Amino acid sequence: MKSRGEYKFPRSGLKKSISSIMAANFSNSADRPYANGKEAKIWYLYVGDVQTRISNYKSTLINIFKTRGVHTVYDVACGVGIDSVMLLEEGFKVNSSDVDSGFLEQTRKSKEANPKFSDWQIGYGDWLELESAEVQHPAGGYDAILCIGNSFTTLPDFEGENRTHIRALQNFKNLLKVGGVLIIDHRNFDYVIEHKEFPPNSHGSIYYNSDRVFNVGAKDFVEKEGQVVKLTFCSDIDVSGTDLESDPLVVMKKKGEEGSVVPTLELNDIPCCIYSLEGFTGLLRKVFGDEAEHKVFPDFKETHGPGSGDVVPNYWVHSIYKS
Repeated sequence: MKSRGEYKFPRSGLKKSISSIMAANFSNSADRPYANGKEAKIWYLYVGDVQTRISNYKSTLINIFKTRGVHTVYDVACGVGIDSVMLLEEGFKVNSSDVDSGFLEQTRKSKEANPKFSDWQIGYGDWLELESAEVQHPAGGYDAILCIGNSFTTLPDFEGENRTHIRALQNFKNLLKVGGVLIIDHRNFDYVIEHKEFPPNSHGSIYYNSDRVFNVGAKDFVEKEGQVVKLTFCSDIDVSGTDLESDPLVVMKKKGEEGSVVPTLELNDIPCCIYSLEGFTGLLRKVFGDEAEHKVFPDFKETHGPGSGDVVPNYWVHSIYKS
């Protein structure tokens, strides 16, 4: 991998600023392994089996939506469209956006392959300027907004003091109708704050199950007043047998203690802002209000709390309603 440079995020005039997320910590955005249309190819390898992924949370998510009479859903971090397609197949009216053109291209291919999805709107959408996203928002607002896969914490806090994150959440709220629900998640950073590493089996989680991923970890910890506030997520991915095998950024690495040496892409460029469960709940309440109905699902399970028995969740999933 090419060496990192210092990437300067703007602190004002944030027009289309989220486009810079994937280039974080690189002096040239083209230096990152996700550049030039490789994002989607890598993402499918990283996710693993799509149906296995969906089966981990589909029933809980659909139950939340159907219990509340949800019809319109805005997937604001659609990626390659996995969750959007699942919701469309369940009969929901879905709009989808992302800031990455490679992801959006793959999502559009999913639409083209399914004639019954003709009403599905897909387009560029910056969380900081969501009113002008390239989809037509319903006049009365959405019944639900979906932002999962730890997407939100990859948004840099450009302005400091959580102001950028509050602005993005306010934009989500603004697009919800009264009674509408935001489903949003983040990794179990409580564990990271305490142990300075991710929970065991962080990749074998609700969203990711690929046997190609190894050396999952974190580095570049940033502390403030003795507490971790930022880190960079890193992992390696085995690209053997794919057209990425000839990529110039590929290096040869041993996969596991007793594994073979495989062609590898090093995915070391995903900075995350750290929030404890209590801290993120507080952020949501600051935007939605203390009176807003709120619930936490560890790994999309119904049980609630920092730990359920001996199982350490990898993700905290929040539902919060606009009142």
